[in-house]
Amino acid sequence: MSKKKDKDITGRSRMARNLVGRWLGQIVVVVSGFVIPRMIDVNLGAVALGIWDFGWSTVSYFRYMGFGLAAGLNRFVAMYNAKEDVTNLRRCVSSTVFLQIFIASCVVLASFGVAALVPILFDEIEPAQVVDSQLVLIFLGCNLAVRMAFWPSRGILTGYHLWTVTAGVTAFGDIVMLVGMFAALKMGGTLAHLGMIVFGTAVITETIRVTMAKRVYPHPMISWKSVDRATMKEMIIFGIKNSIGGMSRLIVLQTTALCLAASAGPAALAVYARPVALFSHADKFISLYAFLLTPVAGSLQGLNRETELRELLLSSLQASFAMTIPAIVMLSGYGDAVIRLWMGEDYVVLALAPILGLAFLLPYAHAVAMRILVGVNAHGRVAVRSLMYSAIVLAICITVAFNIGWTPTVAAVVVCISMMAGPGISVVAGACKRFGVGFGDYLRGAVARPLLCNLPLIAIVLTSRVIDRDVTALDAAIWSAVGGSIVLVLYWFFIMPDSLRDKFRRRLGIRVSA
Repeated sequence: MSKKKDKDITGRSRMARNLVGRWLGQIVVVVSGFVIPRMIDVNLGAVALGIWDFGWSTVSYFRYMGFGLAAGLNRFVAMYNAKEDVTNLRRCVSSTVFLQIFIASCVVLASFGVAALVPILFDEIEPAQVVDSQLVLIFLGCNLAVRMAFWPSRGILTGYHLWTVTAGVTAFGDIVMLVGMFAALKMGGTLAHLGMIVFGTAVITETIRVTMAKRVYPHPMISWKSVDRATMKEMIIFGIKNSIGGMSRLIVLQTTALCLAASAGPAALAVYARPVALFSHADKFISLYAFLLTPVAGSLQGLNRETELRELLLSSLQASFAMTIPAIVMLSGYGDAVIRLWMGEDYVVLALAPILGLAFLLPYAHAVAMRILVGVNAHGRVAVRSLMYSAIVLAICITVAFNIGWTPTVAAVVVCISMMAGPGISVVAGACKRFGVGFGDYLRGAVARPLLCNLPLIAIVLTSRVIDRDVTALDAAIWSAVGGSIVLVLYWFFIMPDSLRDKFRRRLGIRVSA
């Protein structure tokens, strides 16, 4: 009997379990994201925190040296596994591993090159901080190089729909890193020591991940007989399209951050980066769901189930809006209260959270559309249009910003306008066209129900801010709990699929009527 008949080869039956597992792992990342910046600020100061943010912003660009090769590997693993095509499965894995090793070497060289430019970029900081900044860039770059070299192991695990395994490994690494950084700062460590800990954690984590991948992938990770030029060309072309798909968001965020740092200094960047970090944590939880869809779409394409792909797009968009709207509403309404508790009054700018909430709403909600397009290898033109629109609008906004003067609020406005133009609108338009979904179908099938269910939450947030302009974090938590509870009840009746609702009832011991 074929394994297709023995189990769900598309991975849809594991999606709820995979999503919960990834969310649990992401909690560790969220804790680290809150704790580490605060520790750096308290122990090393705002300038050091700005340099730390600058280092991560810079290294983020190096990700695109990988052309998105390994990130798209799970699509090919899932597709060839569904087709039971072992030859092409081995070719795509071995070819990707070979390319990733080469790219990782280039990332190391790029890290040293950018580190040499630090004295030119930050001529106003002390010489000791210049050296620390250079070492941070080198260690963070080498951290990325290690992760890129071993990234195919993620593609293998997720291609077999084992997201919980790779999420567990990542969570373990984040815990080790958090403990190490806490100890280093308590013992008087510098930014360079923190960078060293990040690099060491990457080595440990990726070694474990490769070991886990070998347990499910019965072939050598790299076999020279399976390294194929035609396959490498296919993977590079696919990877470039995959890389461009996320490039518009990264270019907008990181270019804006670099412009703000260069014009207003690292301290201004630290203020701007805090609410961005809040929204990025929400984005992580939403994108964890989105990335589950790439191998699912790849499996459906391998099985020639086109109608199910259209249904997958609409149901995924509705689920994404259901996750995105309440997160954006609460962070927009109470982001300043969270930052005040987290970092102190010096990091609070009231306008930042609402502006950034408007900027990220559609890009976050529509991320699932791009991941499904990646799964069916139809993301190239959509990604190029998104990048083009974002780049043009960003260039115009940056020109205006330099004329009026850079501030954290100006940076947020630049991000808002640029993000709307690219990943906010163009991506979902391309996905709907590819799968034959009309604008009315999109509104009815994806937007209407989540939006209507969240109207009580929106009203509660607005009312609470009218009542108390300087709402505290505790008050914000209470208001959010009230509004969130109402939304959950409405989701239970109007959004949650019957199958998932029945599963919850069985888990709770509630009898389900026939």
